[in-house]
Amino acid sequence: MGNVLIIDDDQTIRDALARVVSRLGHAPDMAATLSEGLRRAGEADVDVVFLDVRMPDGNGLDAIGEIRRAPSNPEVIVITGWGDPDGAERAMRQGAWDYIEKPPTVKTMTAPLVSAMEHRRQARAERGEGGLFRFSGIVGGNPKRAQCLEQAAKAAPSDVNVLLTGPTGVGKELFARAIHDNSPRRAKSFVVVDCAALPPGIVESVLFGSEKGVYTGADRRREGVLLRAHEGTLFLDEVGEMPLSVQKAFLRVLQERRVRPVGGLEEAPCHFRLVAATNQNLETMAAEGLFREDLLFRLQGVGIELPPLAGHPDDILDFAAHFAAEGAARLGFAARAFSEDFSRALLAYPWPGNVRELKNTLEGALALARGDEALLPVHLPLHIRVCAARNRVAGRGPGTAEEGTGLEPGLAVGVLPRFRDFRDQGEARYLRALTGRFAGDVGRMLDVSGLSRSRLYALLKKHGIPAVRSS
Repeated sequence: MGNVLIIDDDQTIRDALARVVSRLGHAPDMAATLSEGLRRAGEADVDVVFLDVRMPDGNGLDAIGEIRRAPSNPEVIVITGWGDPDGAERAMRQGAWDYIEKPPTVKTMTAPLVSAMEHRRQARAERGEGGLFRFSGIVGGNPKRAQCLEQAAKAAPSDVNVLLTGPTGVGKELFARAIHDNSPRRAKSFVVVDCAALPPGIVESVLFGSEKGVYTGADRRREGVLLRAHEGTLFLDEVGEMPLSVQKAFLRVLQERRVRPVGGLEEAPCHFRLVAATNQNLETMAAEGLFREDLLFRLQGVGIELPPLAGHPDDILDFAAHFAAEGAARLGFAARAFSEDFSRALLAYPWPGNVRELKNTLEGALALARGDEALLPVHLPLHIRVCAARNRVAGRGPGTAEEGTGLEPGLAVGVLPRFRDFRDQGEARYLRALTGRFAGDVGRMLDVSGLSRSRLYALLKKHGIPAVRSS
């Protein structure tokens, strides 16, 4: 038997749902306001929450994350009389189990409830058998990240292809390694291929191998990286950067599980588990002819979209504490506490480089804090301290909306600009800040922005901004 919380201001709907829940052998609980529902979800052991959208004291969609962070981590089934595609997408992206429209029928209420309860039963059984997913280095209470871990845990034991998406620095390689380490192939090789760094002209040779004499300088037979991944896991990082000319040949390897070196006549078996990652929208690229649609379909066995740090201040401090403790242990000295100003500075910065940037920042802070008992703002890079100072003077955190408007500062008054003009202005401001901070270091600009090289240059050209500042 499970516990089901029904959050809806309509008494008729609450009673109808409660009858269905009771018939299925579960215990219903009810709340007529969002605040009451949040309180009950935080205090009780709840398996599933039925959540209305338009509540008298708020929007139910805004509460999905908080409900999912409750101690029992309940599944959320959204029910609404004002359904729309954007609302459905928003609900699913925030971790909702399902999104159904009113008036609900016995069938539409029963099916998602049964599947959610079975899912939780299976998860408890796996935990009882010691089947926890081993994952080092990922912390934080973000329910979206917890959902990603759950997907990775379920995908790991199989050979299904996995596509990891999300901004630069969110931990895609960590997820890929965890999937490998929890798979039957864990004793074999984990081979990483950075598609953005493949040398032009000899990409096929690097991937598939080559015979002696096939091109100038080929003085011996070379084994390709695909064969090194045989019986193990192949991780294709930045797969969107793989040249179109190579994608067809790689697709054939995926289909046939055999590889032929460049200039060779014989094929060799090549069985690997594929995990790919990208910070680009491959569906858009496929529609524009920049990525093969048939290859995209093969990559999307299981798709896992990893969340950024932005918008999750608790995660920032959790990750920072983890990296600080880890770094102190590695350096051989006691862990350093965070001063209040240090924590405030971390929260004021938007972390465009996500978890990777935060980890590098904490390692640098620890290196500078050897003689101090606590980490202080002075141990942080100048651009982070500048961001904290600016936000402190302005009296707001990064990206804070103007009070009561839901708009950025400056948009709450006056005439609203055309969306395209506002977007272009924002792009130009961001690119000027990017080139101003990392002038000439294109690699760093790509890392921080999460853009591909071709997209970065296209945007710089569009706004007339040089990649390198003139001296």
